[in-house]
Amino acid sequence: MPSLCFRTSVILALVAAGLALWMTATHDYRALHAEIVLNILGWGSFMLYGLYYRTLGAATPGLARLHYFVALVGVIVEAVGIAGTEWGNPFFDPIRIIGAFIIAIGFVLFAVIVFGTREAAART
Repeated sequence: MPSLCFRTSVILALVAAGLALWMTATHDYRALHAEIVLNILGWGSFMLYGLYYRTLGAATPGLARLHYFVALVGVIVEAVGIAGTEWGNPFFDPIRIIGAFIIAIGFVLFAVIVFGTREAAART
């Protein structure tokens, strides 16, 4: 799981960097908020998830996999929703909201993992 999180982190960072280069080249910064989501929730969060899983592991590997996929879907849906909204398409407003909810669920899952792992480590 740590390696998958690290690799995902790098891919999302590359996508964010590409988006930043495109915005700079075109002087069109409407996707700035999407780029920030990709950097912070994509690169940053997935790097931290990987470090956590490498250091402490997860109480249940199945829950860690579920967390990974929920968090990844949340970042992608949120970034697409934000970019679409910023480009003035109201169709993307519900996508942006759905993405925010998925991200929140991902953070709740990670909290469950953190507290579950802590309890499991304390028992040993």
